[in-house]
Amino acid sequence: MDTEDLAKRTGFPEFASRIAVNPDYEAFIFRKFDRLSARTLLHLEGRLAYLEWKLDQADEQAFHSRDNETLRCIRAWEAFEDKAKNEARPEHTWMIIAEEIRETLKEYHETMLRQNQIAMLGRPRKRALEVVRGLSSDDLYDALGRPKSIPLLAGLAGTRLDEENDRDLVAVRRPAEKDLLSRFLQDYWIFKTTKITDETEYIKEKHVGWVAAVVSTIIAAMLLLGAIFLLRLLNQERAQLGVIAMFTVLFAASVGFLTNARRAEIFASTAAYTAVLVVFVSSPASNSGTTTCTCIPGGQS
Repeated sequence: MDTEDLAKRTGFPEFASRIAVNPDYEAFIFRKFDRLSARTLLHLEGRLAYLEWKLDQADEQAFHSRDNETLRCIRAWEAFEDKAKNEARPEHTWMIIAEEIRETLKEYHETMLRQNQIAMLGRPRKRALEVVRGLSSDDLYDALGRPKSIPLLAGLAGTRLDEENDRDLVAVRRPAEKDLLSRFLQDYWIFKTTKITDETEYIKEKHVGWVAAVVSTIIAAMLLLGAIFLLRLLNQERAQLGVIAMFTVLFAASVGFLTNARRAEIFASTAAYTAVLVVFVSSPASNSGTTTCTCIPGGQS
């Protein structure tokens, strides 16, 4: 790309089109500005603390008032609202404080809830972040033919993807699958990809899901049938216990690697798997290979 082409394709319009071209929103990586969010919440909290103190002072003044109407306003909202219309009365100032508290408290709670939702968003995947960093600049060649990278954005906006901002970056969309197998397939995909632009290729999530499902099914079948096959061949109790222990560890590891199950679910599924193997070992069919001797009266056996 030469300088003339760069002038036509640069800045926020070009960078936005490159981010939006991915249909899975993997390139939607932005800063969440944690420091500014905390600063805003602290400002709102401090403002509410001051308004709370002003309201307490107004309540104390009302409690010690000798005006019957003021004392009535403490107990009846309609009286308080009616007297607040008179700018000459103290209830007018108290109403302003109450309204300011209501608006500030609403903003404070909404900000906290929004921050809670932002905190639930995960950090971007390393592969996706590298792709977006590659999309944020164009490679040009100087008069000597040496390559140089020209960022699409300039000024402070051009530093949004710098390494010092890594902890402040967030991926807008969560990945559909969080298990380690799906992540591994997404990072080291060796199958067919869909080309979006000359610089970008797209991996369909449904293809990753299909491959992960097939691999998970095959491994689950191998763990169950393989354990049963070995236990059927072995007759010694110690060997059977060793096989059960080995396959139990493999099963627990496979559940943790191939699925996004929680710890409690891993414990429950592993316990059920072990129970199946123990029942198989304790069944008469598993001991059919052992030699039995039936004694018959008369010295024959």
